[in-house]
Amino acid sequence: MRYIIICLTILFFTGCDLTKWDNNSTENIIIDDAHIFISNDKIIKQYKKFNQHLLNDFDIDFRTIITMDDGDIDLFANKKFEKLQKNSRSHSGKAILMVVNVLQDKVRLEVSMALEPVYTDAFVSYIERKGFVPYFRNNTIADAIYMATELISDRAYDAKKGKEFMPPMKSKSIGAGAKTRANIGKNNLSEKKGKNVIALSSDTPMDVLKKYLLVLKAHNTNPNLDIYTDATKKFFAKHTVTKINQDNEVRFLTPCMDSKKVKYAVDNIHAVAFNDFEKERKCTPHFFKKEKGAWKLDIATMAQILRFNSTMDWHFDMDNRLKGEAMYYAFAFDGYFFDGNGYPHKYIVKDKKWDKYRWKYNCGDYIHPNERWEDAHCWIKYALPGGPADVRLGLEGLDKIYGFGEGANRKMGVTTDELIDYLNSIPSGKVATVIVEHYYINGKEVHRFDDILKPNVEVRYEIKQGIAP
Repeated sequence: MRYIIICLTILFFTGCDLTKWDNNSTENIIIDDAHIFISNDKIIKQYKKFNQHLLNDFDIDFRTIITMDDGDIDLFANKKFEKLQKNSRSHSGKAILMVVNVLQDKVRLEVSMALEPVYTDAFVSYIERKGFVPYFRNNTIADAIYMATELISDRAYDAKKGKEFMPPMKSKSIGAGAKTRANIGKNNLSEKKGKNVIALSSDTPMDVLKKYLLVLKAHNTNPNLDIYTDATKKFFAKHTVTKINQDNEVRFLTPCMDSKKVKYAVDNIHAVAFNDFEKERKCTPHFFKKEKGAWKLDIATMAQILRFNSTMDWHFDMDNRLKGEAMYYAFAFDGYFFDGNGYPHKYIVKDKKWDKYRWKYNCGDYIHPNERWEDAHCWIKYALPGGPADVRLGLEGLDKIYGFGEGANRKMGVTTDELIDYLNSIPSGKVATVIVEHYYINGKEVHRFDDILKPNVEVRYEIKQGIAP
């Protein structure tokens, strides 16, 4: 979902020397002289990948400067853009510079002559007025910068296909780039408006999704629509949604509607509307929860666990995939395993013996000093890719089972047989809780049994929860 990734993905960058444009480095693709961003290696890596995609596919060098300079923003932007063009990473003179002045509450975009036929004044004005300003009003500048990169990428693809930019609004040309007042921190509550849309008890999840598509087309930004779960209402109340976000989501969701199917959980409280997980990765799975007797769209959980690459293929945030409400949607992905980036892949079971195992895993045995072998504990020797132990519980090879259960029923130091009996005893659709010892060396997961014996290994106890098959 287009605006989910915009709302949740916050970019963090360290400040850089404004006098340097190193065309052999991506460290200064964003220069933060105003200290808006905080270092975060994971997010930096994601943003660099997106930015590199623009360079690799379209030879576009896109940079951003966030400044508190008290001089004229036009002169400042022109000076920095001239320096960028002289030391650009682009081989064909295609450069874009965005300057955000948080002191003056202004934003300015500079576009090289080679890109003016693609990124016209109308386009620049459109994304500023309908895109940047709402984010600036809500003090979510990082989100706006990420959205700018995304829109620039989308426009590059459209231009490659021969499509002209036609803004759905009157757009005044500002000439030689564009400048507008950002209204940073001036929240405009009137933007979160729209008529309520009711979820009927007779509506299926697909009926609700069709209503949601109409909401997007009508640019309805009311966060309290009845078709939303309570958690989703709170989510939208805190996050900025613009017409651009909604227009883009319509563009991606519409071609996916006819091929969507729905899976229902055994509790009949959760459901997932999905397309082919491998062949239609631009079609986002949609989550639904039954509240007050009607199916509601659970965008809050989708925002928690779904991420998108530069070409808008969806994948999972593996750290959050089974946290909180998200665990109740894992059933829909039985039979699929996830690669290191969180993309689902169908697993074809070649050994039929696995069919008889409910959770589809097996144990190796280990004992502590002075313990008896008949009291051996389980370490996960193998969790079948796409099986419930993998998909629903998130168990991994080498995990040592330390305990299971919740509250007064929690038991620690469990044997292999006790673990087997516990997992088999959980009724279908109910929550299973397992406590594991997980191993790291210098912050990296251990994937070799021999490494567990190394002196610098770090043991972390993790609680893993999933819904029983």
